[in-house]
Amino acid sequence: MLLLGLEVKTLFFIFNKGFHGNVRGHEFLDMALMAAAFDQKVVILFEGEAVNALVKNQQPENIALKNMTPILKALPLYDINDVFVEKESMDQWGLVKEQLTIETTLVSRHEMVEQLNAAHHVFSI
Repeated sequence: MLLLGLEVKTLFFIFNKGFHGNVRGHEFLDMALMAAAFDQKVVILFEGEAVNALVKNQQPENIALKNMTPILKALPLYDINDVFVEKESMDQWGLVKEQLTIETTLVSRHEMVEQLNAAHHVFSI
């Protein structure tokens, strides 16, 4: 796809670390938002410990941490509509999709291969 003569890249961001107590997750999310603000196609995958960042009704501010839920809920405003959660990680943490605070697509590791292969760049923390 071309935008004003520039090719739009698909950037795939893999979150696999928790957000709370780890500033890297916050900064990584900021990178994804900046890429989307510059009209790049952003795809996000939450796997491993990072799936816990999506659980509803967290109150990290009670322990002096930033609440990332409002930022996560703003992803569609940045045209970030491809947000995936790895099924195996959800199972590992005993979570179900109804417990998540944002709309996501539940996928297996195997199903993500095609998405990863289609991306121009893959970033992971």
